[in-house]
Amino acid sequence: MDIPEQSRSISQEDLLQLLGVARRWLDSAAGQMLLDSERTIIRSELEHCFGQHLVQYGLLPELLDEQRSVLRNHWRLDLLVSQGGLPVDETHWPFAPHSLDVVLLHHGLDFCLSPRSLLREASQAVRAGGHLLIFGFNPWSCWGINHFVGRDWFSEAGFVRPSRLVDWLDLLGFEVEKRVDGCYRPPLDSSAWLERLRLLDAWGERHRFPGGGFYFLRARRQSLGAIPRRQRGREFPALALPPLVAGSRRAHKRDKP
Repeated sequence: MDIPEQSRSISQEDLLQLLGVARRWLDSAAGQMLLDSERTIIRSELEHCFGQHLVQYGLLPELLDEQRSVLRNHWRLDLLVSQGGLPVDETHWPFAPHSLDVVLLHHGLDFCLSPRSLLREASQAVRAGGHLLIFGFNPWSCWGINHFVGRDWFSEAGFVRPSRLVDWLDLLGFEVEKRVDGCYRPPLDSSAWLERLRLLDAWGERHRFPGGGFYFLRARRQSLGAIPRRQRGREFPALALPPLVAGSRRAHKRDKP
């Protein structure tokens, strides 16, 4: 069965510009609130992941820099050329199928040409029993209002619905083991107001309300009848990185949220 396609157009150049604007926004008060909450979650959730090989991709490739000791081998993939990252095309990763233990998509589906294609590329690299960890912006939240009314970079980010993503993962052979929501406070520019509204986060987390500004999914690739064996040694081919075509105004299709 194929993942149903609904799409809109965005050029590669526009995508790279959008990603740059969003990364600069991470230095704002709301951006730091987002990263603090997400790092707290990923520190806890990585304890449920095992193996040797981890790849991270998305909005902030450095999200796991403090967690490099969790798995032996750790790669950062990036659409933009950055220090310490491997520049790749979102649909051509330099890893053999079923060769990775953990893939982390940090809002990768929110900043791509085609969430469907990126998810398929990331999923096929995960071994049986391995994990796909996904952070995404929640359209059904106060953050989603900015997306629908066309405010700043929020209007162009993907905002894939978590329910749709769960369906995609099921089609790709993954079972969602856990969902966590975070950032119930709106993405305000004022640090003072964010501090005043801190109780919203405490309330949302206590009641596990599915309306946080972002969601986190931990999904495991299913295997039938056997416990996955621990991989010994590297299974990757030589890293022949495909060129990233930047600056093209040709329209590419991506999925609507």
